[in-house]
Amino acid sequence: MPWWRRVRHTPPPHGAEPAAPAGTPGDDAGQPYIRDAERRSLRRLLQRRSNLAYDLAQAELALQPENPWTERIAQLDAAIAQAEADLAALRPAPATVPRVQLPATPIAVEDVRPAEPAAVTLRAGEVTLRYQEEIDWAERGHQVALPQLARVAGDVAPLVPADLEASTRAALADHLRQGFSIVAEEALERAAAGEPPPAYTLADLTRPCPTCGGWQDPKGRCAACAELERQRQRIRAGLERLRAERDEQRQEMERYRERLPVIRRQLAETEADIAKLRAKGVEPA
Repeated sequence: MPWWRRVRHTPPPHGAEPAAPAGTPGDDAGQPYIRDAERRSLRRLLQRRSNLAYDLAQAELALQPENPWTERIAQLDAAIAQAEADLAALRPAPATVPRVQLPATPIAVEDVRPAEPAAVTLRAGEVTLRYQEEIDWAERGHQVALPQLARVAGDVAPLVPADLEASTRAALADHLRQGFSIVAEEALERAAAGEPPPAYTLADLTRPCPTCGGWQDPKGRCAACAELERQRQRIRAGLERLRAERDEQRQEMERYRERLPVIRRQLAETEADIAKLRAKGVEPA
């Protein structure tokens, strides 16, 4: 006999109710059937209520005359005022001792070699200075980069008057070294472009700055004034950051104040939705 014929269906006793299929919710305990989707919805609502409660506290705090935003704005105002005062104080201070300007002794470009390694020879009076490029070689001798010219022979010390104070002599020597380097680089650039060499004198390298009384380089730039401008740029950049942060603080405080009625309404709606789910017996898992 086939197996299915051997399985007999036993009917329930007379008057008994058939058993509910597995997995079907019952109401023996008097509890409604709670779906997982409702539990997930309640968890989301509880998290939303927590977030809205925080926003409500922040918005109510923003309405107070003194709050974290006004305190931070006051700190930023003080920092901005100090930075503006520092910027106004950055003015060239004319040198109390007049800077020495050397005589108009010509600076001759005796030799220029644009080929690698490039080299330039300058002469001023009895002083001869030689500059050469230091080449960085990669594998197989291929050139990677050519840095600026470096002085390899000669010095400017004999050009500095011996009757100056030691500090002035040292400052003038440093300035002359920088000036001669600029002349050498310009001579190399002109030679590579097929142009005649520049014509400078020692007086051109020690021209006094009309603003602060310091020395200008051959291009008419003053190192002291350039340093002051760099300091101004740093302070201006700091001022921009401080002002931007102050604006952000004001805008954030104003956003909280404006959103207060909306936050209260959203919180009330969220509380009502939570109450409805809990009235059905829903609790987060």
